[in-house]
Amino acid sequence: MLITSPQDPERLRELASRIGERLSTRTDEISESMSAAIEGAVGELDDDYARASLHASVRNNVEVIVHLLARSQAPHDLPPVPEAVRYAVELARSEVPSASLRRAYHVGSDNLLAHIFDGVREIDCESHEQLPLFHHLAGWLYQYVDEITRTVMAAYDDELQSSRSRAARSVNTVVSGALSGEFTDLATFASTTGYRLDQLHLGARVWIDDYGSARDQERVLTSVVGHLTEELRVGSTPLTVFTDRATAEVWFGWARRRPPLHTSSIAPVVTSAPQARIAFGAPAAGIDGFRTTRAQAARTATIARVSTVPAAHVVSYADDGIPIVARLAEDLPATRRWVGEVLGPLARDTADAARQRETIRVFLESAENYSDTAARLLLHRNTVKYRLTKAEDELGRAPGERRMDTQLALTTCHLLGGAVLTPTTATGADA
Repeated sequence: MLITSPQDPERLRELASRIGERLSTRTDEISESMSAAIEGAVGELDDDYARASLHASVRNNVEVIVHLLARSQAPHDLPPVPEAVRYAVELARSEVPSASLRRAYHVGSDNLLAHIFDGVREIDCESHEQLPLFHHLAGWLYQYVDEITRTVMAAYDDELQSSRSRAARSVNTVVSGALSGEFTDLATFASTTGYRLDQLHLGARVWIDDYGSARDQERVLTSVVGHLTEELRVGSTPLTVFTDRATAEVWFGWARRRPPLHTSSIAPVVTSAPQARIAFGAPAAGIDGFRTTRAQAARTATIARVSTVPAAHVVSYADDGIPIVARLAEDLPATRRWVGEVLGPLARDTADAARQRETIRVFLESAENYSDTAARLLLHRNTVKYRLTKAEDELGRAPGERRMDTQLALTTCHLLGGAVLTPTTATGADA
């Protein structure tokens, strides 16, 4: 009868214990062999500065394995493994991928299996016992690797999170200092943040609107910033500071002046994250520009936060009228009253009033040229004349009168939408 039957667990443990005792006399040799195998197979771990730590971790594991085997203990009886944990922490601090650490344990276990196989062939036992014994030891080693990787990966993840938190705090500290004027050491800022202050900056505020119950939107925000970096053709990594779980402040930098930003080219970025909102400052240079463009982005963000118009999901302080509309967006009740005073019935939140507003807005932007207005709106020239005549009746004056107020009120409606329009009842909508 084969030894693999359930009635023979004691025999398997006895033989496994003898294997452990034999291996305990060769820990130096096994450790060196295992370390060499890992260094050869996992390139990220073949570094001179960390080699001593790797060897100490391997030796720690080998000693624990042979100790447990020799005493017939289960892998879940894992004793403290300080060197193995210390090495995992060191890798996390160096931001070596966790996959490299996991692979090291699999490479190491394969190497150890070869030594175990030699031990099984050399041990004094019946030939029919060798294969079941090897299977038993292979299963035991698999359980050990599962147990030890859970232990070291927990230490790795904890340290990685702590390291990133410390780094973020350091970045936040120097950024806050630069914004407040308390910190102006350009070299220290660059070494801490990876971003230079002595260049042209474009500040942005990026956030996720209505993120629901999700705990954290950092991954989505990081993706949006990545798309912006590509679209803006930024040659260096932008500086990103997360201010809460759904908001980030970002600075994009260039060594020389760049072409003007067109928000229409950026709009497709929010398609990949439908709840994303983006507000840009205007490009500005140096440390003063670093502060100014950020303040502009923060002010412009008010438009994207309150607007009901999809086109306002991406806004830029450098666009015509935006600085003034951003100020108006800070007090919606007062702005709504003012828009109503300037536009009268055309301030109503109806589709008909919206058509009239858009026609007048484009007409005034086109220097009151009927043909240009018709071309921009894709309408017949006579249709434009009809709408303008109707709008003049609604306004009680020619569109060109009170030109500055009229244009600003129309631009405000165009950017903020229903947030500044006069609500209407169902019966009063769309004449």
